[in-house]
Amino acid sequence: MPDAIQTTTGRVCRTTALQTRKTLLNSVATELKWTPYRDITIADIARRARTSNATFYQYFPDLDAAVLGLAEDLAHNGFASPVRTTGGLSREAVAELVDAFFRFYGGNRAVLRAVEAKAAEGDERFAELRRTIYGALNTALVRTLTSAHPRAADRNARAATAASLTLLLTSAAAQQPRHADWFAEPDAVRAAVVDLLHTAITCDPAASLSAA
Repeated sequence: MPDAIQTTTGRVCRTTALQTRKTLLNSVATELKWTPYRDITIADIARRARTSNATFYQYFPDLDAAVLGLAEDLAHNGFASPVRTTGGLSREAVAELVDAFFRFYGGNRAVLRAVEAKAAEGDERFAELRRTIYGALNTALVRTLTSAHPRAADRNARAATAASLTLLLTSAAAQQPRHADWFAEPDAVRAAVVDLLHTAITCDPAASLSAA
């Protein structure tokens, strides 16, 4: 998030303007929960915020810019991993990490879904924010792998394993409401994800890659 937030005309936002901007962003976030991204209109957002289209355009040139604002806030506040430099090797600690990330994703699902969609379309602004948002999870996994294998010299192997586990966790979290599509109970999927992560973390990543 920039140090000084500006309007579309270059005016620095002060207290009242920042509150108006926040209200607009909250309205965008609410609309994302109930309306497909492509179907949201500026009029919908302004109506929910009890303001006008003109006011919206004072703060954002378009809907993408407003969603970028939400994503930037999310990237700034980020995912707080419960895993520290040590003590992250037990299955219970891994389960805590999975649950924490599932809660984070579930609480921000609407915004993350929009970020994923725009990143998939090739919008590098959203792709960069996606990398930043999930960066804390990836860093926590690298840290945990390092703690599990302090003598392992292959940093590339650890990085590759952490990246793979990040993809696994983000995909599982994104599909939480739809696990029934594969006739799987959410609790069973969650337990399987914990087991997969715990196995991957406690195995030597370099040895696993060599075997592959």
